[in-house]
Amino acid sequence: MYRSRNFYARIRGDRALFTNPATKGGSERSSYSVPTRQALQGIIDGIYHKPTFTNVVSEVKVVNQIQTELHGVRALLHDYSADLSYVSYLSDVEYLVKFHFIWNEHREDLNQDRLPNKHEAIMERSIRKGGRRDIFLGTRECLGLVDEISQEEYETTPSYYDGVSIDLGIMFHSFAYPTDKTSPLKSYFTKMVMENGIIKFKPQSECEIVNTLSSYAFKGPGQIKSVDQEYEEYAAMEKGRS
Repeated sequence: MYRSRNFYARIRGDRALFTNPATKGGSERSSYSVPTRQALQGIIDGIYHKPTFTNVVSEVKVVNQIQTELHGVRALLHDYSADLSYVSYLSDVEYLVKFHFIWNEHREDLNQDRLPNKHEAIMERSIRKGGRRDIFLGTRECLGLVDEISQEEYETTPSYYDGVSIDLGIMFHSFAYPTDKTSPLKSYFTKMVMENGIIKFKPQSECEIVNTLSSYAFKGPGQIKSVDQEYEEYAAMEKGRS
């Protein structure tokens, strides 16, 4: 199976909310202390993604100390009255993410779009530009910024948790979205450990807990822009700025 080279990006923001599912039942939400693999994949997809391939986040390094801040939020009740609820955010966050992409084997109709050199070039340029879409750190009210970093920067940047091993317990890992109308939506949970500030994410097949969720509105595939056209547009934009 094809696997791209590794890419590295710095993700940072004033605050983040990677909601713990256990707190979603009420109006008061609380964040996990670290980002989930699913949240990071959503951020990387915001940098560059096409149905031709799947982004895979393999590691994240937590650079800053984990801190939380409590915000009071007006919540609208079912009778249209309002109540005050509290949301626990992470504050002053910075993460270094290591990831790659693989071909989406469920989209054989896009075989002609599997041009690795062009996809890798577009991914590299998209990281440099800060992403192709807005970046959110868990939820829409938490805007994030993306910076390009090298492998050396990823490996040598110190973490507040260097020399420390932290057992994060059972955490949400990711979703497995259906590939046809008969497949269910599944959620995966697993035990997470942070060593020297780095969390290495295991594949879904190694997660200890799998939940089958309710039916999911599956959307059929549509037409996409070819990678040749995407690459030409990037080249034209860069030429216009030179």
